[in-house]
Amino acid sequence: MSEPVAPAPRARVGEWQRMHPLSPLLRGGVVLLAILGYALSQLADRVLDGWGLGWVTGGDPEEPGDPTAAAIVGHPLVAVGLAVLLVAVVAAVNVVAWRFTRFRVAPHQVELRQGVLFRQHRQVPFERVQAVELSRPLLARLLGLAQVVVQSAGGSDSQLTLSFLPLPRAEQLRDELLARAGRGDEAGPGHDVDEAPVEARGAVLAVPNGRLFVATILHGSTIFLGVVAVAALLGAGLERFGAVTLVSLPAMLPVVFGIGMNRVKELLVHGNFRVADTGGGVRIQQGLTDLRATTIPLHRVQAFEVLQPLWWRPLGWWRIRVNVAGSPSGGDDEARGETVLLPVGTFEEVLAVLDVVAPQVTRQAWFDATHGEGGEPGWGAASPRARRLDPLSWRRNAWRLEPAVVLLRTGRLSRSAVAVPLARIQSTTLRQGWLDLRLRLAAVHVIPAPGPVSPVLEHLDVADAEAFLATVGARAREARRHRRVVTTSLADEPPRLVNWSQQPQGPAENERP
Repeated sequence: MSEPVAPAPRARVGEWQRMHPLSPLLRGGVVLLAILGYALSQLADRVLDGWGLGWVTGGDPEEPGDPTAAAIVGHPLVAVGLAVLLVAVVAAVNVVAWRFTRFRVAPHQVELRQGVLFRQHRQVPFERVQAVELSRPLLARLLGLAQVVVQSAGGSDSQLTLSFLPLPRAEQLRDELLARAGRGDEAGPGHDVDEAPVEARGAVLAVPNGRLFVATILHGSTIFLGVVAVAALLGAGLERFGAVTLVSLPAMLPVVFGIGMNRVKELLVHGNFRVADTGGGVRIQQGLTDLRATTIPLHRVQAFEVLQPLWWRPLGWWRIRVNVAGSPSGGDDEARGETVLLPVGTFEEVLAVLDVVAPQVTRQAWFDATHGEGGEPGWGAASPRARRLDPLSWRRNAWRLEPAVVLLRTGRLSRSAVAVPLARIQSTTLRQGWLDLRLRLAAVHVIPAPGPVSPVLEHLDVADAEAFLATVGARAREARRHRRVVTTSLADEPPRLVNWSQQPQGPAENERP
């Protein structure tokens, strides 16, 4: 029976600390592996050429070999000496960088100092912290280390990375930063910031890797490749198209490779997916090789989307995406999984997650938003004239106001349901294309903080679209005023984590053409 791990000693507030002594090994390991891989590949090519097997690697036996590889083969002791010298230089550079790298948790911010010739001092105030995650690459996991990534307002360029720390200390630091960040919006001068770390209340669910693998394969790109492969096989059997098919196959290899790498990357990112409730946020753990643990405070979540691609409908699977304030909105964000609260799950699992992150939306409202076919009471629908532009989905496209959110549902083959907290709406916009002008239709855009969720409802009647802007705009202003009153009243209360519907937000505006 293993002994329980002792908690890491907690540093005093304002005390400068160093990273783990093995950090230089992890930082320089990638460079050394790349150099070693290049040297070994050149050596293998040279050996195969000497055996008359250069054609295996695509080499031309008539061409002279690489002088670098020839020197390695001809003078092995010199090559080993150069390799040792290179390793020593890389190790020395990383050790020096480690000695000049320090961080501290000050009373109101986290700070990082690094650099020898060119020094850098970065500071992230606690009220600007959007999320804190733990990242554990494969080598770091073997050594029991982790890096703490502090996401601040401004996206990926403004994140602060502390690498590497012992796992118990990294977990303690993450909880400490989250505790301070969660109360930074309402804590004023005189509040004691030295509080206990945030602990997870309990696991919500875990996604089986088998299901994730099937869902990753059931993607539009892989289905397209399957159709192309079947067409190629059928064409190869025909005398007229057989030669054309064989000639065109090499041109498809880069496409196949790109799609395959994209699917593998998603599987590696979302593998071992688990969600836990921390009380003031959700903790997401995911990754097959690079294990990441991200904790997102609920008051930073700006919009929710539950979507179901066409190829998942027979299996009843859904995905949950969110916009998080301060997180980057590009493709890299999606690749790291920072905006995915559930990569694939049944509808019951979707409701279990939404009960934690969006408790003010009832399960019945989510069911109507995801499964409704049109005509339900309380839902504002698209105009019947939209049948000409969207014959499949016009009846299902609709919106509904709840006490704290606005719900939008779209699509029939691939379905989407979006919820935007009224207090998080940045602006609302009405837009018309030339076909909309002819049919007296308009599209409304509800704009939260940037992210993968983009709430748009197409083909409303112009009068209904204007009423939508007026109603949602008025309710959003009322929600912001109410939150300001709640935030002001919290000044005399003990500091605590507060839900997203209670946090202050900048003024929004209604844009009209």
